[in-house]
Amino acid sequence: MIFQDRGFFVSVIAFVHLARDHRGKSYAIFPDCPAMQEISLLNSVIGPVMRGPSSSHCAAPYMMARVARELSCSNGEVLKKAIVRFDPRGSFAPVYQAQSSDENFAAGFAGAALTDTDYRDILPRVTRGEGFLFAVEIVELENNNHPNRVDLELTVTERNGADRADLYAGASVGGGMYYIDAMNGEPVFLTGKTASVFVWGPDIGARADNIAAGLALNGNRLLGISVDPDHDRCEIALQALPDTTLIASLRDQDGIKDVRFAAASQYPVCATDDLFSTSDAVIAVAEQQGGSLAEAGLVLEARRLGLSRDATRALFRERCELMLRVVAEGFDAKPEDNVMRFLTLRARKVRDANLPAGLGGAVLQDAIAGALSAMERDSNRGLVCAAPTAGSAGVVPGTLYGLIRHGIDLDGATDALQAMALVGAVFAARGTFAAECGGCSVETGASAAMAAAGVAQAFGGTPVQCFDAASMCLMNTLGLVCDPVGGDVEIPCHARNVAGVSHAFSSAMAVMAGFDAVLGYDELVDQTVKIGAMMHPDLRCTARGGCAATKTALRMVEAVTQAR
Repeated sequence: MIFQDRGFFVSVIAFVHLARDHRGKSYAIFPDCPAMQEISLLNSVIGPVMRGPSSSHCAAPYMMARVARELSCSNGEVLKKAIVRFDPRGSFAPVYQAQSSDENFAAGFAGAALTDTDYRDILPRVTRGEGFLFAVEIVELENNNHPNRVDLELTVTERNGADRADLYAGASVGGGMYYIDAMNGEPVFLTGKTASVFVWGPDIGARADNIAAGLALNGNRLLGISVDPDHDRCEIALQALPDTTLIASLRDQDGIKDVRFAAASQYPVCATDDLFSTSDAVIAVAEQQGGSLAEAGLVLEARRLGLSRDATRALFRERCELMLRVVAEGFDAKPEDNVMRFLTLRARKVRDANLPAGLGGAVLQDAIAGALSAMERDSNRGLVCAAPTAGSAGVVPGTLYGLIRHGIDLDGATDALQAMALVGAVFAARGTFAAECGGCSVETGASAAMAAAGVAQAFGGTPVQCFDAASMCLMNTLGLVCDPVGGDVEIPCHARNVAGVSHAFSSAMAVMAGFDAVLGYDELVDQTVKIGAMMHPDLRCTARGGCAATKTALRMVEAVTQAR
């Protein structure tokens, strides 16, 4: 089985061999890849909303665990034990505690909401076996073809009192995106982008259409049907989970052996056509929308999610307000609540500093302070928005904060966010946001490129100028390694977010003043990914190289470890 990380896309060879449609005809999940896309601006680029310092190691684990729990407990089962297994050669193993992967897996298995006040108390409780028993094991995985591979084993107690073990396998692929590609040895492809209902029974292919019609009622959109006759199983993909009475009625039908289901992890994706693969295609849409990259982002995301323009605009505005609220909460944080291992709270001090005249400028100072504020909130496990990852969650909110503080209103900031998201989507379509695969250049490099486009948009830049500003940022971050000290997203991550904001504003300024980036955005994305793949594994989010390997860093890690 071969996996090629291309942002969201994964070629699942085994599933292609096994799966057939409901008429018995073989089919591939992505028959014309990359013509089929599920990248969403709100889900995959300026999202997800999450807790923790790493979208790859926090957001995806939370969502994967929730999906597995829902599937295993669909019929009234009670979770008894959950075991998470990482390969010692992967990127989870050395950092899962420092980056709170275990905390997010535990919360997902518990079915907790991200807003629950006791979110951080769940891990110690379930580790003691309260509610259910949770454990992490570091063992060699049979399938270890991605740095963020993980196996999940759930033991549930059925309603008749018998225990059952369910096995899942999958991977986090960057920016909170993930896939689960095996369920009890059967090939599946769950991404959380739709609600899924699995049905088992003899001759299920002949019944799949009728089953789907019976579930897609009351305005619930049917998004797909797939059949695996080798396992007597069909999967119905829907915009939302059907009413419980419909599920119960299906379960009671003759010949139905089992029904399992899970809600969508994020906004359901209703259109899977290729929207974001090239900057030229995106610019062409912008020209159709009056020359506005922001309007192009709005139109394309509305199409992706199957929503109206106004409903999609409201979601972007809510996301913009959330980012600004995160910055405000960071500024209001109290020193006694800081749980960072190496850094103290500095964002408010940076914002309020009286700098020498001529050094920087008020907009940039506020944007830098805003980026630090969001990252401090992130590192303290507060609710944040990955943009596109938690490790780069300060650049976009900080940039928006700087704009808002200096003449750009909320509507203008929302326009900027839409442009940022669209530039990030092209990056995702051509590459990956996973530092485990591409280093920090695919995190703060990508976020700086997004922010630069947003700054250009806010001050009247054309779509071409927005992409040129983004190109400059990628030029300046090629080969940037991911080297968090002690595995914590603190050093040098907070400093890199400061640099990302600075890159964004300086690049936008240069382009708006007439500088020509020359090299195209798409080519630079491709080179960013290519160079990331050439990096030594120690330079890709393992805390074994770069800043993490300096003498000072090693002494700091040893000191905090002994203090524990």
